[in-house]
Amino acid sequence: MDIRIFQIFYDAAQRSRLDPGFIPYDNTANPRPAWREYHVFRTAYLRGCCPPDALTGFVSWKFRTKTRTSAAAFHRFIRRHPGRDVYFVNPARLESGSFANIWQQGEFHHPGLIDLAETAFRAAGRPLALATLEHPPAATLFCNFWVGTRRFWDRYMAFCEPIFAAIEEGLPSAAAARLDARADRTIDACYRPFLVERLFTTLLALDPTIRWAGCQQRTWRRLLPLQAA
Repeated sequence: MDIRIFQIFYDAAQRSRLDPGFIPYDNTANPRPAWREYHVFRTAYLRGCCPPDALTGFVSWKFRTKTRTSAAAFHRFIRRHPGRDVYFVNPARLESGSFANIWQQGEFHHPGLIDLAETAFRAAGRPLALATLEHPPAATLFCNFWVGTRRFWDRYMAFCEPIFAAIEEGLPSAAAARLDARADRTIDACYRPFLVERLFTTLLALDPTIRWAGCQQRTWRRLLPLQAA
């Protein structure tokens, strides 16, 4: 299967820092900056850029900086584990001794995240108790460093789009205002990207039929999966 991994850049100065093993994706127009990569995801998906005969992904221009690995290594990892719906590299630890899941971790770093996310899930018609969501540490992903089949893309977008629509149109005004407030002490970003980046792991937790292979922080250098399903 063809592997098509695009690397998003938001500024012309970032282009020189792209990995030549990825395909440059020009997002310098950046019409929806609050949504970060998710705007690229939905735009590409709706334009038919995720064909059924390919694995497709869109990663940040910071991929090498955050993962300390390369496009070539990611490609090798994918080819060594054929037959999965989605492959990912997670550059951050869950801090499993302190947090039971990604939403608890998110609440610690971005206070109020769980309440806002649960409000969005309810507005989308899918209420969830996110603080008690169960998922194995190996299924954890904080950044959007994943590549999937069209089958996975269809499931991912079907899961995310109702939440996107609820955030865009269906939240109470107070929740909508909080969602656009600054969510992090060091990163100038609102709550939207921190919510969306946790939907990937949430989907894996809710849909056990998805076949995945993930590489966690302690196995980066060899790019062997800590666990696969």
